[in-house]
Amino acid sequence: MPGKFTTGQLLRTVSRHRALVLALAMRDLQARYVGTLGGLLWALAHPLAVVVVFYLVFAVGFRSQGPADTPFILWFVAGLVPWFFFSDALQAITFSVTRNSHLVKKTIFPTEILPLVHLVSGLIPHVFFLAVLTALMLFFHVPLLAERLLFLYFLLCMGVLLLGLGWLLAALQVFYRDIGQALTIVLNLWFWSTPIVWSAEIMPPSIASWLVYNPMFYIVNGYRDTLIAQTVTWPPLDQTLVFWAGNLLLLGLGCLIFHRLKPEFADAL
Repeated sequence: MPGKFTTGQLLRTVSRHRALVLALAMRDLQARYVGTLGGLLWALAHPLAVVVVFYLVFAVGFRSQGPADTPFILWFVAGLVPWFFFSDALQAITFSVTRNSHLVKKTIFPTEILPLVHLVSGLIPHVFFLAVLTALMLFFHVPLLAERLLFLYFLLCMGVLLLGLGWLLAALQVFYRDIGQALTIVLNLWFWSTPIVWSAEIMPPSIASWLVYNPMFYIVNGYRDTLIAQTVTWPPLDQTLVFWAGNLLLLGLGCLIFHRLKPEFADAL
């Protein structure tokens, strides 16, 4: 099967060039933050500003509470942490080929690694935001249990989702430049259709049953259930099966489209 072969081929290429991925990821971080007075602290400025605004509007203005009387700010930040990583990384990955045309035009350069470069560089701001969440957990006396490290599974889930979707969008962006512009609108709609500000518990069962087909619903809930719940819980098996079926299908499709369009990148750029 060509799709399966292509997926394995791309993943082997990424594995062979993992040292180059790390080097380019560090260069990407330096390009964004080195030379500024705030440095990597700027990676926290935007999400923290969003947290403050939503806290004032919902927690102070509307007196919102998280499910089961969980403090709204803690519940909200636990859902916002994975979303910011996903949103920022996906936008960077979508433009990874077009903004590195000088590398793409080199015939020996492994273009497949460019989306992974932005995925890796996005992990550093993600770690800083996780530190903010940890501070909130300590403030609200959430026990720091060893099993909370299970959130790394959901980070892996998000990495696979970003690679599949990223390879697909990065390849199509070379030929259809409107994709990058439309992505901003799609991500805004995606944010509000994911239970980050609102709880899935307020939805009628007929609507809530469709949330399982939103991959970020699975990931956001996973972060909350492993990091801030009093007892670490695992998602239902049916949700896990639906998530991985869609995720692996998207990964195969992204690999296939990238592999098919890659020979035309240099000419299109």
